Amino acid sequence: MSTFAAAAGGDNVGIIVTLKKCADLPIADLRAGSFIPDVGPLSLVKDAVSLLPGGGESSSDPYVKVKLVNTTDMSHGEEQQSPTVHKDVNPVWLPPCRFTLLVPSDKVEVQRLVLDVWDEDKMSKDDYLGTTKLDLKGLELEKGFAQTFTLDLLDVKTGDKVPSAKVFIGVQLQTAAEMASEQHETVYEYERWTPTGGWGKKYPGHLLPSDPGCWSDGSFEKWSMTMEEVELPIPEGMHSLEHWVTEGDWMFGTDFRQKTWMNKKSNISFVRRRAWVRKCETKTGVEK
Repeated sequence: MSTFAAAAGGDNVGIIVTLKKCADLPIADLRAGSFIPDVGPLSLVKDAVSLLPGGGESSSDPYVKVKLVNTTDMSHGEEQQSPTVHKDVNPVWLPPCRFTLLVPSDKVEVQRLVLDVWDEDKMSKDDYLGTTKLDLKGLELEKGFAQTFTLDLLDVKTGDKVPSAKVFIGVQLQTAAEMASEQHETVYEYERWTPTGGWGKKYPGHLLPSDPGCWSDGSFEKWSMTMEEVELPIPEGMHSLEHWVTEGDWMFGTDFRQKTWMNKKSNISFVRRRAWVRKCETKTGVEK
């Protein structure tokens, strides 16, 4: 019996896909082909490294699409997509994107994780930067622990490796029951930079009267000056495995409410934010 089937006990198994930050590698001097492949995107993305500038621009606005593809008949489940990281060929996704892909345990070993990387264009059709894939057959994944892989980005026309371009992925196995018993919550902390005070979140002092607050919930609908006022209560029947911990580095921008954030500070980056994450789990009869 495979590792997946044994862990799942004959039920559905979950492939947990996390998309996080990437290394700051050199930009490749060629770009991938521009046509759409027959088999769509991958599944577990962590860091996409050294993507090639698309559309003749000086940079790229990359995002990834995620799928599980059945290699016996090339069918696939629902496609999932990451947010776009603007003007960065070494994209970082913070907080990490978390994709959950369910598949019957007896079908796992015929599944392929496929990742397609695209460059978003506002005025024309998006550019297709490349693809990568990982067959699940033969993988020895331990339940509850993420395994990382470094994959080459491929030119979809030729199948050749795109010079220097890498995709770093992490794959984790969970049963459906385990996924239902676990919950991740995120809140965001914000700061503003001033010439006299540097970075901070005091008001008055750093924040402007128009700033909504220095903390927001994960939906960005609730804002406050304290974390306690935006955090969700621990769900009934669950307990917190750990207190709030920071997830990743500061991301930079120009306004607290903006949707897209940069992993590098620019001359007009007067605000920044970072994510705080709390993991909760169903109680098993022992209070913690």
